[in-house]
Amino acid sequence: MAKKSEQSLMQKLHEMLPTQTKVYFIVWKYAPALLPKKVDTFEELTAEYKGFTKGMDEAQCERWLAEESVQAAVKYLLKRMHAQKLVELYEIYFDKAKEDVQAFQAFSKFSEKFFEDDGEDELRAVLKEVRLDDAE
Repeated sequence: MAKKSEQSLMQKLHEMLPTQTKVYFIVWKYAPALLPKKVDTFEELTAEYKGFTKGMDEAQCERWLAEESVQAAVKYLLKRMHAQKLVELYEIYFDKAKEDVQAFQAFSKFSEKFFEDDGEDELRAVLKEVRLDDAE
């Protein structure tokens, strides 16, 4: 069984949302460092990414945030960004734990939670790949 390579964050968001414009807007709003080019303002965003049509303003795009599909994409994006931030925190706690007993205790607690088993062991992972019709 060949493993599928992991999908990029932008690819996943493009799958979740009907237009690239919505993807670029939420990435700009919640994780601007992920955009291919540095964009600071909404005006720069609309100038850089051609999916934005003339007359589209930031207030209109903000209303997209009430759409279920956009909310799901934002939640997915924030969850991925949260995981990245946890890795950064792990590194900070690790460095501080080298010199401070209290920091070491905090690091130990954080590590327990950070590396906590998510409930999927190797057997479950293998069983996920098995198709029932192949068993006969």
